[in-house]
Amino acid sequence: MEKCPQSPHASTPGWLPLVPLALGAVSGVWVVGARGWFPTWHGFPNTASTTVLFLAAVAAASRSMSARYRWSIVAGLGCSAVGDAFLMQTRDYFLPGLASFLAAHLCYLWAFTSNSRLAGHKPPFLVSGVVGAALVSWLWPGVPASLRLPVIAYAAAILAMAAQATSRALSRRDAAAILAAVGAALFVVSDAGLAGQRFREPLEWGRLLVLGTYFAAQASIALSAILPHRSGG
Repeated sequence: MEKCPQSPHASTPGWLPLVPLALGAVSGVWVVGARGWFPTWHGFPNTASTTVLFLAAVAAASRSMSARYRWSIVAGLGCSAVGDAFLMQTRDYFLPGLASFLAAHLCYLWAFTSNSRLAGHKPPFLVSGVVGAALVSWLWPGVPASLRLPVIAYAAAILAMAAQATSRALSRRDAAAILAAVGAALFVVSDAGLAGQRFREPLEWGRLLVLGTYFAAQASIALSAILPHRSGG
C-alpha cells in the first residue's frame, strides 16, 4: 500500500516543546526563590531568560494551530522578555518596561481574537471594567502625574486582553482556551501586585505573589499555544 505523504510540519515531535517549557518552569521556581527582587544578568536563571524559555516552547510547537495565534503568542512572550530585561536593571526603567508589556498584551489580544469574535461575551468585559476602575482608584494617590496616562493605558490593555481571553474560553470551551484565560487572569493578579508594591506599599509576601503568578501566567499562555486546538483554532 502506498503511504500518504506527510506534511512537513507533521515531523515536529510532540515532546519537543515540553523540554523548554519544563526548563522554564524550573527556572521560574529558581527565580522566585532567589533573595533579590530580580537576579542580575550575571546569574542564571533570571526573569527574562525564563520567559525566553517559554517562548522557545511555543516556537517549537506543532503547526496544527493557526499561524496568527502561534506567532502572536511568540511575539507577546518576546515583548515580555524585553520588559523583564528593563525591570531587572539597577536604574529605574519602569516606563520602558511598562511599554514593553503593553505591547505584549496587545499581541496576546490579537491572538485571542484570531478564532473568537472580540467581546463575543459581554460579561467578562463588564467585570474587567469594574475591576479596572477599582484598581486604578486604589493606586491613583501613589501614581506620579507623569505616569498616570501610561498606567491608565496599560490597565485598559491588560484588562481587555484578560476579558477577551475569558470570552474566548466561554465560546470555545477547550483546554487550550481555558488555559489562556487562566493565564490572562493570573497576569492581572501579578501586575496588580507589582503596581501595589510600587505605588502603595511593599508586602512581605509580595515577591511570591508577583513573580509566582507572573511565571504561572506566562507558562499557561505558552501552553495554550502548545496544546491541540479545537477545529478552527
